[in-house]
Amino acid sequence: MPDAPTWRVAASHLLIRDLCLEVRIGVSDAERSRPQRLLVSVDIETRPQSARENDVASVVDYGKVVAAVRKLADRETQLLETWIDWIAEICLRDDRVKSATITLLKPDIYADGVQVGVRQSVTRPI
Repeated sequence: MPDAPTWRVAASHLLIRDLCLEVRIGVSDAERSRPQRLLVSVDIETRPQSARENDVASVVDYGKVVAAVRKLADRETQLLETWIDWIAEICLRDDRVKSATITLLKPDIYADGVQVGVRQSVTRPI
């Protein structure tokens, strides 16, 4: 049996970067009249001890998070902030999640390549 490590995990983050979805989102009817790309990135902070074991069930499964976020693509809304609420609820379903930072970008609003979006950090209530 190997010796116990002389270090400890100070922070553990699960990262999902640039998940590209086709969604209907926007304030105007014209903007929502056709699907547009939405880039979703999520940084999920988990309890450090959850990542120490060699057991898949002991860690937050990014595959489940990605699948749940993909299912949101059928919903229609005006605001990116509403999307953040939906994703936050998905992330915080798992008790091992301490917080999540969610970034949403709309890459196709402007023809010159400017991306616009919103980033919010959410945490469990104390």
